[in-house]
Amino acid sequence: MRFYLILGLLFALLVAVFAVQNATLVDIRFLGWEFKNISLALVVLGAAAGGALMVFILSLGREVRHAWRMRELSSHNLRLSQRLSQVETEREKSHASTREG
Repeated sequence: MRFYLILGLLFALLVAVFAVQNATLVDIRFLGWEFKNISLALVVLGAAAGGALMVFILSLGREVRHAWRMRELSSHNLRLSQRLSQVETEREKSHASTREG
């Protein structure tokens, strides 16, 4: 986990350096929209931020699925533990009655 954090910070630093070194004005066309005289630095930083947001959204869905699965497994584990206790209690009672008889 720490490795990915360091890698992410390094990548963010490289993007920031690239954006600062390429601060010229450009015209952008995208899906019918047109933006004139926008700093290339803003375009690069916006694209990086958009990519980071997409990764966050996609990983959030996975984390939610894992949390649901964890809750489901914890509940199942609790039921099995209760059943095990019940079986052990019944077994002890059975052994006690066998020794008495």
